[in-house]
Amino acid sequence: MIRFLFDCLLWGVGFQPRAAATSSGFGGEQLLPTRERSGLEASIRALSSTLFLLAILSQFFPSELSLLTSPELHLLASGGVAWTLLMVFRPSIPMDSTAISTGLWTFAGYLPYFLLGNLFNLPIATLLGQAGLVATISAYGLFRDIRREIRAEKP
Repeated sequence: MIRFLFDCLLWGVGFQPRAAATSSGFGGEQLLPTRERSGLEASIRALSSTLFLLAILSQFFPSELSLLTSPELHLLASGGVAWTLLMVFRPSIPMDSTAISTGLWTFAGYLPYFLLGNLFNLPIATLLGQAGLVATISAYGLFRDIRREIRAEKP
């Protein structure tokens, strides 16, 4: 379990194991190369990874870290809000697999509550609000990129 959590943390920060070289020229399981994360996306992943670690610690020290699940602060949703602001105010960033995986990693703070079965302390309203926000922005970004491609193809 600790190895799994450590691998999740490393993946969230951006470290990935080197893929084995293949004869096709593509690396590992990827058929298409992905773009590198921007600095803002990397910082959002680092914020989400920090929330992930704090959520793990809050499972064992609930009174000391109760501010994570405080309904007034919505700290677990801060990564999702940062990602939403990034995608809205930087339309030059495409809604590709890198952006979507960053958006999904913003839910990392909720993962320890599900893995350790402590659902009573989980702020459901915050989780549902963040899910709606991330889904809406993802759909908007995909629509924006499709519309941009269609306009680029017209003579």
